[in-house]
Amino acid sequence: MSDIDFYKRLNRLEKRRKGTDLSYNMFDSINEGVTSYSEFDSLKNTVERWQTVSDKPSVRYAVGAMQEVSKRYTEISIETAQRIEKKLQPRLLNNHGITTEYKLQGSVPLNIHIKGVSDVDLLVINRLHYRSEGCLELFRAKDTKALKELRTACISELRQAYPAVAVDTTGAKSITLTGGSLPRDVDVVPSHWVETKEYEKEKHLYLRGINILDNKTPTTLMNLPFKHIYYIDIRCKYLTDGGLKKAIRLCKTIKADLVEEGKEIHLSSFDLASIMYHSNLDNLKKGKTYALAIVLETQRFFDYLYHNPNYRNGLYTPDWTRKIFDNPKKETSLTTMSVALDKLVTALREDLGYHYPNTLNLHPLTI
Repeated sequence: MSDIDFYKRLNRLEKRRKGTDLSYNMFDSINEGVTSYSEFDSLKNTVERWQTVSDKPSVRYAVGAMQEVSKRYTEISIETAQRIEKKLQPRLLNNHGITTEYKLQGSVPLNIHIKGVSDVDLLVINRLHYRSEGCLELFRAKDTKALKELRTACISELRQAYPAVAVDTTGAKSITLTGGSLPRDVDVVPSHWVETKEYEKEKHLYLRGINILDNKTPTTLMNLPFKHIYYIDIRCKYLTDGGLKKAIRLCKTIKADLVEEGKEIHLSSFDLASIMYHSNLDNLKKGKTYALAIVLETQRFFDYLYHNPNYRNGLYTPDWTRKIFDNPKKETSLTTMSVALDKLVTALREDLGYHYPNTLNLHPLTI
């Protein structure tokens, strides 16, 4: 008998993907047509392909954990961010003289989110304040001041524009908007452009950096969100036929379930995406025809990282900003995740009647 309660996990998986445990009251005050009660109800009651792909609960779980959420759920997240942009942009310009542009960062634009009702990160970028990477340290105080002013202006205008929305300003880097007329939580991140050395040389837009404010310190932090998105997008689309993002979603789903089951996992979504970025691309590509090959490669790679600390500790994030395993808690979490993947592969093998795990590579299943 499996160590995993797949029926509990399948129930959580459906709730996570469809928001079936959420009531419509969060949408009651919508007046801009993001969604409607009938659409929300229809989305919740839709039967997805993974739910009928097999009579084996382990297979349904493994396949469902890898799939992207319904396109409409993702569209609603993006539309919600666009609503914020349309309100905030003219207000910041007319009332504060700040010209802004807006970009999404994180799991939603990369399409590796595992929640249907997923929050979204919206960068509010001061277009007229930018910095060359080589001057970041020299002008840190000025940049901090400019971002503080942008943050204060954003808070003021958001509260006026959305009086029914909870505006949480306790976060160090973002302003979180919740409830009211918003069907999704939105994290508003004040920022400005950084012209990185790579961007100045090659002029590819994805190489531009973003300076954000750590309001607690206070100081500025440079990120490369578009480089991260670009590299994973390209590797997934052209080298794995979609397998890389499926593996990342699988990891994120397993992490979510382990946390629900009382485990501590200190690997972020960014960390998990970065880990699978370095996995065997040919093995992930097999998932085009043999879906469970993605599970097997994910399990194999986590096991390999566990047994090869020198290799593991030398791995960098796709944007090369830091090492992935930069603290001991992440190594412990790797072990927990690896054991969970071992158990999943064992359950799949037993349920499908195979003697050897590698046979999963040849189990015909396309979704």
